Amino acid sequence: MRCLIVSAFVTPDGLGADIKIELEALGHEVKSFAYRRDNPLYKNKGVKELYQRWIASSLERKIAEWRPALVIVFKGGPIGPDLIRRAKKRSDALFVNLFPDNPLLMIPFECIEAYDVFFTKERYALRALEEAGLGNLYYLPMHCSPQVHYPVTLSPEERERYASPVSFVGSHYPYRGRFFRELRGYPVKIWGSGWRRAEDPEVRGMAQGQSVWGRAKLCVYSGSTLSLNHHHPLNDIVGVNIRTFELAGCGACQVVDLKEELPSLFTPGEEVIVYREPGELRRRIDYYLAHPDEAKAIGENGLSRALKEHTARHRLQEILHVVEIRFGKRW
Repeated sequence: MRCLIVSAFVTPDGLGADIKIELEALGHEVKSFAYRRDNPLYKNKGVKELYQRWIASSLERKIAEWRPALVIVFKGGPIGPDLIRRAKKRSDALFVNLFPDNPLLMIPFECIEAYDVFFTKERYALRALEEAGLGNLYYLPMHCSPQVHYPVTLSPEERERYASPVSFVGSHYPYRGRFFRELRGYPVKIWGSGWRRAEDPEVRGMAQGQSVWGRAKLCVYSGSTLSLNHHHPLNDIVGVNIRTFELAGCGACQVVDLKEELPSLFTPGEEVIVYREPGELRRRIDYYLAHPDEAKAIGENGLSRALKEHTARHRLQEILHVVEIRFGKRW
């Protein structure tokens, strides 16, 4: 089978890279198409629409020339319903979307409707869209990538730089600034951009001054007794974010706010530590910092569950199964 992966960037750890690896391991022919290409024009208000039209035209030509059987889109801002309809008239390609965010918040209704299958990690959105009459939906949680997310042993220099009792990896947003105000006085290290702009000086003091990628990010996860995972209040309604799976894939002991879908994916108290409100969060941190061996065991249990049920290979197998059942396509 020929498959085209469409995502914002083509990078070794970008969205879609792990699905491409798994498709190739199964013997399929795969190409990638980046619709942002790290181009500043993509976010330039004056030329964004023109740039996106050029990207869409380039993608349409690629589909017509290469004729993939399956087009897998990740998010896909410039990929509108008209492009999908035109491409499908000129080829037999099936279009599916693996949407990593809340579709009710971040993609137009008519775009969702145009796909043959629209995969969402958010059951709240799935129910709302089904009530609106859409029948092309399927619940699919996010996943980890064993080639990218895995435990590492820190060198003495890395331990000095990256290890901490409590860590968080992610950029600053106002809601996160308010969250970390609740943890003033705790030994927290934050890795990500924008934290020097946080209003609270104690929160700014938690910032390590840079984003981390690759091995450095793995060192933060593997070198932390506890790794915080605080969901976006609008993007993650009942579903869980991709960080949930990344942390589990690294064997990190994550402390995560309880979402409706979480217990079906990881067992609270055994594979993840959960909390519902700031007081409970602080009690959890106090307990597990005093019992690091228990925290380590929870991280190891989370890793075992992730590798057993929540890898890119597991999700790809489910995608291909859904396409086979709905359209009679077997690859």
